Amino acid sequence: MKTLAEKVYLILEDKIAKLEFKPGTFLTENFLERELNCGRTPVREAIQRLSREGLIKVLPRKGLIITEININDQLNLIQVRREIERLLAKLAAKNCTSKQKNKFKEISKSMRSCKKNDNTKFMKLDKEMNDLISISCQNEFVVRCIRNVAGLSRRFWYYINERNLDDLKTMAKLHADLCDAIYNKNIILSQKRSDKLMDYIEKFTKNSIQN
Repeated sequence: MKTLAEKVYLILEDKIAKLEFKPGTFLTENFLERELNCGRTPVREAIQRLSREGLIKVLPRKGLIITEININDQLNLIQVRREIERLLAKLAAKNCTSKQKNKFKEISKSMRSCKKNDNTKFMKLDKEMNDLISISCQNEFVVRCIRNVAGLSRRFWYYINERNLDDLKTMAKLHADLCDAIYNKNIILSQKRSDKLMDYIEKFTKNSIQN
C-alpha cells in the first residue's frame, strides 16, 4: 500500500513529466499543498525525491522551480540508462514467472496496435512494461537505479512529441520486440533489443537538437 508521500510524488512526477508543470515554472510548497489537498510533510518528502531525480530545483527560502530540459544532460542520461536497461532486460528474461511472461505478451500485442497519435495509450503501456520489468527482474538495487532516471526520460519524450516528431509507431514496435524477447526468455536477444531501443532513443534525442 502506497504512503501519502508516495501518492503525492506520483501525482507531481506525472504533472512534470506530462508538462502540465512546464520547465521553468516557479512553485511554492503552499501552492502544492492547496493543489493536492494535503499537508506539508508529504509534499516536502515528494519534493526531496523529485529534487534528487533532477525534476525540481529547490530555492532555499524562496520556493521551487521545475528544471529546464537540457539536451546534453539527456544524452549523458542515455549512457547510464543503456547499461541499466540492458541489465533489467537480462534479469527479466531470466527470472520472469509464467504469469509475468503472459503479461509481456499482452503488452507486446497492445503496443503493436498503437497508431500514430496514440500517445496516451502508448505511455500507459510503456509504464506497464517498465513496472513489469522492474518486478520480474527480482533485483531491487537495479530498480532503484532506473527510478532515478525514469522521470527525466519520460518528460523528454513528451517534450519531443509535443513538437510533433512522429516516432510513436516505431517506439511502440521496439518496445513490443523487447517484450517478445523477454516472453521467450531469450536473454541474449533481450539485451540486444534493449540496446536497439536505446539506440533509437539516442538517435531521436540527437535529432531534436537539429530541430
